[in-house]
Amino acid sequence: MDRRARYTRREFLKMSGRAGAGLALLSSVRSSVNGSAVAPEAWVTRAQYLMGTVVTITACGESRPHANEAISRAFDEIRRVDEMMSLYKPESQVSRLNRAAGREAIEVDPSVIEVIKHARRFTVTTDGAFDITVEPFMELWGFRSQQSLCEVPTETQIRDALEAVGMKHVAVDDAEHSVALLNRRTRIDLGSIAVGYSVDRAVEALRRSGIERAFINHSGDAYALGTAPESDGWEIGIPDPSRPSEILARFSLVDRAASTSGCYEKYVTIDGRGVGHILDPRTGSPGRALLSATVFAPTALETDALSTGFFCIEPEALHEVVKRANRLELFAVTDDNEWAVIRSAQ
Repeated sequence: MDRRARYTRREFLKMSGRAGAGLALLSSVRSSVNGSAVAPEAWVTRAQYLMGTVVTITACGESRPHANEAISRAFDEIRRVDEMMSLYKPESQVSRLNRAAGREAIEVDPSVIEVIKHARRFTVTTDGAFDITVEPFMELWGFRSQQSLCEVPTETQIRDALEAVGMKHVAVDDAEHSVALLNRRTRIDLGSIAVGYSVDRAVEALRRSGIERAFINHSGDAYALGTAPESDGWEIGIPDPSRPSEILARFSLVDRAASTSGCYEKYVTIDGRGVGHILDPRTGSPGRALLSATVFAPTALETDALSTGFFCIEPEALHEVVKRANRLELFAVTDDNEWAVIRSAQ
């Protein structure tokens, strides 16, 4: 692992394959690999704007049509998850559920119930630092407002919003395939777990299509299927949160997911200062325990949710929390820009 590699902003964005920082794919698919003189298979890279960001998929198929068809099916899976779970689509099942808060249960797709059950598990794993009911705080801090300048919420506002936050307000009825929000002010946002879930669904679509080598890059959430061309893995770079155009560390992935959470891109301005978008659901305040958290695990659903939760946990408590997880690694960057790798006990 390299401590730091320097790249220009343009080079970094080119490697990332999207217009924004996050996990950067450093492995390259050389043009010669697409030719029959090097290998009989065909490598294809495509990008689409989905779930509010650019999603890039690179896949190796028996032919270019085969790879293209598989990638299209993977994009369809991501689009399907977005249609069900987006907070920003008025007719999504999550939006309908939020509108029905405190009044009635809403019948939802089994995928929504599956994600909510996983979210409940991750809330326990992180001692409450990850919670899909954090949405009342997101609204309070102005992250759902069209205004660029916001105000710091008062203690009374924080206390009132806290009454609507917590998984105790979310009831799942397996027999009726429904979900109910028991408090009329409770709102859920699956954005911090649905992205990872969509990546996992896209990976399954690629596998069903016969793809054994691919890389999905979904704005900080990634999955490496098999290996990169002429390599033992897919090399990714983690941005330096203090200088996002520079790479702080590199890792190689094979059949594994990775997600990075940080507040150096999304924020609102309050009193002339940027306030990061990751809020601690236990306190209603912006997470300040780390500068960035990158999680490596078998599924993107895990890495997406846990990187968000770990971001709000103080460094001295992280070791104990991570040890309770399964087959997981955390690359944590603290506020003094020091970093450490923490591994789960199993």
